[in-house]
Amino acid sequence: MTGPLFFGALRRSFALTALLTLVACAAHISAPPAPPPLSYTDRQCLAELNRLGVQYQVEPQSASASKACLVQNPIQVSAATTPFCRPTVAACNFVLKFDQFEREVIRPLARRTFGRDLKEIVHFGAYNCRTTRAGRESAHATGEAMDIAGFELTDGTMISVKYEWGKRGKGRDFLRAVAAKACRYFNEVLDPDSDR
Repeated sequence: MTGPLFFGALRRSFALTALLTLVACAAHISAPPAPPPLSYTDRQCLAELNRLGVQYQVEPQSASASKACLVQNPIQVSAATTPFCRPTVAACNFVLKFDQFEREVIRPLARRTFGRDLKEIVHFGAYNCRTTRAGRESAHATGEAMDIAGFELTDGTMISVKYEWGKRGKGRDFLRAVAAKACRYFNEVLDPDSDR
């Protein structure tokens, strides 16, 4: 009579030992840290990006980032209204403002200037933990800036900041108009003449 009871107890003991071993193993597995809970405004921002059809993924905060380089509600975005040449990490609120700027300024200006819509936004990136030449934290350090290299139109025409900014013509006029109108949307706008 004690046999089955012992066996049952042994089975329970084995199961408990196996469970404790698994728990001990799980404690040693380094899982990525859970992202901090989203604030109400963070959730609102993501909901608005969803409503607008922005293509993004929530990005975990980098554990190695210094306090000066923390991005509020970081996302990896691959397309606002228009696709980006490659995904980039930025703050949700910045992407929301960039999407608005693109819809209200860049695309209408491209259609008026060239008779074509945008196919792609070519950029050098957004988030980058760095300082400015003056030694201040760059807006890139918090994911609130993006370096635009140019724009590709639906017919394949490339409007390059490097090649068009200083050259007379529609490309220069378009780029300068985009930069001038950006001042209504962003705190700081730097163009190729800003370093002179």
